[in-house]
Amino acid sequence: MKHYRNLLIGMLACAATLFAGAVPSSQGDAKPGAKEPPALKPDEVRLQVKGLVCAFCAQGIRKKVSKLDFVDAKKPQKGVTVDEKNGYMMVALKAGQAPVWKDLFAAVEKAGYDATGGEVLVDGERVVRKPGEKK
Repeated sequence: MKHYRNLLIGMLACAATLFAGAVPSSQGDAKPGAKEPPALKPDEVRLQVKGLVCAFCAQGIRKKVSKLDFVDAKKPQKGVTVDEKNGYMMVALKAGQAPVWKDLFAAVEKAGYDATGGEVLVDGERVVRKPGEKK
C-alpha cells in the first residue's frame, strides 16, 4: 500500500512539473533570463533560431551559414556570432551586399534548425523577414 502512495505522489509531482512548464509566460517566446540582443548594425543580420542551445549547435550553423556568398567570413567566428543562451545569431555582411533571405533561411535549415525570423537595417530602418515570406 505504501508503494502505491509513493507512486501516486511521484506522478503528481511529475504532472505538476509538466504543468508549470506548459503555462505560457507573459514575455512571449523569450527564454527565462534572456537578455536583449545588441543593437543591430547596418552591415549585419540578426536571426532568431529555434533549437539553438549549445556550442555544438553554434558550430553546425556557423559551418553552413559562413559559406554563403554575402557573408563576410573574414570577420571573427567566420562572420557568424551565435548566442546560444538567447537563441539568436548575428551574421556579418560583406560591404555593399544585401542578404539573400531564402539562402540564409535554407542554410540554417540544412544545419538542422529553424530560423523563426530575421532582421536587418536598410537605410536606417529595421526590416523584419520571416521564412517563406515573399518580398
